[in-house]
Amino acid sequence: MLKPTISVLVLRHVVNCLDLVGCDPEPLLARFSLRRDDLDNARGVMPLEQFLSVLESAAQEAGNPYLGLQAGRLGALNSLGALGFLFLSAPSLRTAFTSFSANLATIQDAVRNRFSASEGLATYEYLITDQTLQSRRQDAEFSIAIMHNMCRNYVGGEFELVEVRFEHSCQSEERVYREFFRCPVFFDQETNSITFEARFLDCTSPVIDPELYPIVEEHVRRQAAEATRRGTSLGALVRALEASPLDSAPQLEDVAESMGVSAATLSRRLRAQGLRWRDLVNERRMQAAARLLRQSRRDVAEIALSVGFAESASFIRRFGRHFGMTPQAYRRAGEDSVSAGQTPPTRH
Repeated sequence: MLKPTISVLVLRHVVNCLDLVGCDPEPLLARFSLRRDDLDNARGVMPLEQFLSVLESAAQEAGNPYLGLQAGRLGALNSLGALGFLFLSAPSLRTAFTSFSANLATIQDAVRNRFSASEGLATYEYLITDQTLQSRRQDAEFSIAIMHNMCRNYVGGEFELVEVRFEHSCQSEERVYREFFRCPVFFDQETNSITFEARFLDCTSPVIDPELYPIVEEHVRRQAAEATRRGTSLGALVRALEASPLDSAPQLEDVAESMGVSAATLSRRLRAQGLRWRDLVNERRMQAAARLLRQSRRDVAEIALSVGFAESASFIRRFGRHFGMTPQAYRRAGEDSVSAGQTPPTRH
């Protein structure tokens, strides 16, 4: 299966933040076979799974459970490469969000980011769609915090949030999050997001001359076209599956039509790689359920509904066949392994 990647420039920013807080990043980089010089390559990418692991390990080694939040707040103009310039040079905050959302895939795979505005409120959503990527708390907090920081840089100090949402449970002091974002913060949600008053969308940026925006936009557009040319039909299929809601996967026929091929052709391509569509759908559901059991406090019935099962009994049977234990036992085993400093159980 194709492995999602992320630009090394994002990790470069995190490494710079470790330097700022007096935590030497070199041992951490060496443990993951990374070199600081490699992080300066604007075209360089690394596995997203590795990036998530480095970020979680960095928080542990720095003894700072809020590293992701603080790295986001310290986000500078070049922290996200050309995308940061695209955001801050846009002629309005609305354009900044729409263009950023349309182009985030140029630096990161396996992500759903959406921007919407209605009834006086605007919301930006960020969510990793690859359900096999489990350790994502620091990344979620970093991503939401850096978007908040870019908004404050764009609008100025008067920018305020209405609410923040995170998909993970609160594993530290909830008060810290409320004080950090200066608004209500909710956990165990369906996604990670910030919401603010839509009146800010007409603001213009004092940071970069908006005349630069078309130049940066054309550069990012070429990057996106190049990434599309490098893609594969299987990659397009996986992206279509990951972009769909967990509780309603698309039909293979619909995905095939969007790709300009027949369902029979697409099935044949899958079989050539030892894959079946229904197995891909089921694997995604089971991995999502496993992640929610480990990282949220939702009960089993709620998790069953969220991954597309109408009733708990069928979910428990399917989960048992997939992992070799019940959801409740899986959750307990995960809690025990975390307490012992071990890796939680994976597929049986």
